[in-house]
Amino acid sequence: MFWFRNEKSIILNCEKGIRWIKANAISEQGIAVNSKRKIPYLEVTGYTIPTLYQWGEKEFAKDLALWLLTQQNNDGSFSAPDGVPYTFDTGQVIRGFIVALDDLPEVEQSLRKACNWVLTQTQPDGRLSTPSTKMWGNIADDRIHLYVLSSLIEAGEKLNEPKYIDAAYRVLEYYKNRKDLVEFNALSHFYAYIIEALYDLGEIELVKVGMEQVAALQKKDGSVPAHKDVSWICSTGVAQFAVIGYKLGMREFADKAINYLEKIQNRTGGFYGSYGRRANYFSKEEISWAVKFFLDAHYWKIKTAFNKEVNLFPESIEAEDGRVQEILSFFGSLDGKKVIEIGCGKGRFLRILKKRFPNTQLYGLDISETLLNFCPEGIETLCGSILNIRYPDAFFDCVYCVEALEHALMTKSAIKEMVRILKPGGKIIIIDKNIAKLGVLKLKPWEQWFKPEEIIKILNKYGVKAHYKPIAYGKLSHPDGLFIAWEGVKI
Repeated sequence: MFWFRNEKSIILNCEKGIRWIKANAISEQGIAVNSKRKIPYLEVTGYTIPTLYQWGEKEFAKDLALWLLTQQNNDGSFSAPDGVPYTFDTGQVIRGFIVALDDLPEVEQSLRKACNWVLTQTQPDGRLSTPSTKMWGNIADDRIHLYVLSSLIEAGEKLNEPKYIDAAYRVLEYYKNRKDLVEFNALSHFYAYIIEALYDLGEIELVKVGMEQVAALQKKDGSVPAHKDVSWICSTGVAQFAVIGYKLGMREFADKAINYLEKIQNRTGGFYGSYGRRANYFSKEEISWAVKFFLDAHYWKIKTAFNKEVNLFPESIEAEDGRVQEILSFFGSLDGKKVIEIGCGKGRFLRILKKRFPNTQLYGLDISETLLNFCPEGIETLCGSILNIRYPDAFFDCVYCVEALEHALMTKSAIKEMVRILKPGGKIIIIDKNIAKLGVLKLKPWEQWFKPEEIIKILNKYGVKAHYKPIAYGKLSHPDGLFIAWEGVKI
């Protein structure tokens, strides 16, 4: 281990989760149903693609999307492991195709076919049906079709197809008329589909009603019963409730839920479907969808932490600061160039560059949309992760990242992404903390500090000829060893 990780770090848990998904992906196919049933599950494969993008596993995700293209039925639908097409399953493949579309234009035709098929399942009264409901049994009902709608809307926006958007809102209105819409009367996993879907569709008041019921059932250890009248736990449901909790601002609730999951995570990185006396939902198998939502919960934990702590981030920085001076010195003139700051926060470094080089095209990326709202006018901002930078290959002349790599979790993947968007001959500078100074500041559970030589090795691996040096910061005129600047040119 060449950089520090807090013993309670969430990074290790998430790395185990990603390894589980890879270990349970069937060669040149999709992700398996569970640890014992080694057949590919199209639904889970589809909605795990966005998760993999968020965690820097883009190539793996693209391979899964390409395989899904070969599995589409002639009518545009996608089938469950029983061979029967389901509207819900097709909707989750749509989720994956939407995320992969920018990198794989060839998925567009299949995406359109899938959306068109979903429209054929929309009844005149607005109810979204499916060819078969036998899989649901007594643990779910057609309310889970709400979890198809946000993807249908997004597809309509990306493909310029208003009919997808109109259909989605018509279906939503149908379900909003159901008196039991947010009643906790299904398995927690399926109930969470309903509640998260409502959040993503902007129905916040309904979400609050649903989550009040869930929060009232949460135990001291952070778990939530699989049904309101049982004591056993559905692991996926707990993970999904954590996601919703973070989105809704119920941070204490979500933290307790995610802490519970971290304690029960198996050494393999996976989770049994359920735990406790009389548990009957895949209680002896590690299920793939539990890992997917476990990773999603951690992503939202980090994303919302930055939104919550917005007041801690400064809007400005002195031009004399050593970090600013190092960026200016290494880059030189930026006139007419495209420059991006990764993890830009409120844009304090971008403000200085904008003033110095008014003819420069400046971009800022940050995981927090709240922080991006503080960036100055004239900066093109993008809300996103350092592990999934949604710009084309070789797009920028210069890339820099100040105190953001430490929050990236998957360091190698983050550096690979930054180098990918840099033009050959372009310059990159990363400024972050030196592991040798560990202990001078309190770390977040997901924060990492680095050995200088190891970051050089990663940069070299991805085609950057690099060096490093200690730099000053704040009011210091000389380096004290806390901050390192890694600088290089893409070969």
